[in-house]
Amino acid sequence: MAALLLVILLVLPALPGQAQTVAKKQLGRRALQAVVDQLKSDDSDVRALAVEILGEAGNKAATGMLRNMLSDRDKYVRISAARALWQLGSPAGMKVVTGIIDDVPAQGPVAVTNSPLVELKIISQNKIREKAIEAYAWMKGDKASDLLYKLKNDNYGSVKDAAARELARLGHDEELSQFTDALASDEEAIRYEGASVLSKICNPAAAEPLAKLLAAEKVTRIRMAALDALKCAPAKGEAEAELLKLADDANPTIRYKAVAALGGIKDPKVKEKLLSLAAATGDIRIRIAAQKGLMLAGVPADLKTAQDAMSAASPEIRLDAIDVSSVFSDADALPLLAAALDDPDMKVKLAGALQTLKRASSK
Repeated sequence: MAALLLVILLVLPALPGQAQTVAKKQLGRRALQAVVDQLKSDDSDVRALAVEILGEAGNKAATGMLRNMLSDRDKYVRISAARALWQLGSPAGMKVVTGIIDDVPAQGPVAVTNSPLVELKIISQNKIREKAIEAYAWMKGDKASDLLYKLKNDNYGSVKDAAARELARLGHDEELSQFTDALASDEEAIRYEGASVLSKICNPAAAEPLAKLLAAEKVTRIRMAALDALKCAPAKGEAEAELLKLADDANPTIRYKAVAALGGIKDPKVKEKLLSLAAATGDIRIRIAAQKGLMLAGVPADLKTAQDAMSAASPEIRLDAIDVSSVFSDADALPLLAAALDDPDMKVKLAGALQTLKRASSK
């Protein structure tokens, strides 16, 4: 492990500006060490996150470490390692993913009722299969369709639903319509589930039905789920009027989610609204969300807002600050990233590590 770490450190390029180069490379070493240290965490979620960062950082020298993680004691970590290796150009984890998908829980005779413990084990096993299905679809793209259609005939409903969701994410109209049609249901639970699933699908065809839902919906949790779905929908400009209205909603969480969803809509009215919110002196969560939206529109981000956000109590706000730091110069960004590497929240620490590694390896 130490030898592999040394290899990764050695491939960080020299950059112009000696003092800044040294500072960036030193911070890059700290960031990489922070990630590698978490590969041995007792928390499987943290190990999985560290593995994902090694893939996103894009340094192929991490391949050896990731291959070792394919035999991790936790299957979720193995799936993350397979995805990370795929990002680095290696298919070494594909058999791990397909093996987990094919590990179908045994079913006894229909007349036999499973004990609660057995039922829990089946649920847990199928949750892992769902995660593997998501990874397989992400890795293979439309080439995953044949297996996904096969899985729509699985013995278990949750796996069938996961296969349908991934087909919808890949653009298959019949499966997508199942979830968009759910938004018009008279049943609150179905509307909520439809909006929640669409937040994972992020298909442009979902924007219009989501906008219609928001215009009429009164239930707060459904509105929140719809805003999450619109945030990642490529055609969310179709919901611009509703999003601008909700950016002034009385509910602070609705307001925040609406502002976050406005990011990426290239329209003068949206830009004007985000500029107004970013300049306000109120809720730092709204201000940093507005900064992220402006950043996506090519407007220079405000350093002071990012600094304030890095001092916020909420890890979610600090994560937004790290995102915004990606557009700053090294001189402005490195202090923010150094603070992130010292953050007590592991997600913030590792998000800061990823940004640092990307910056340290850039030319």
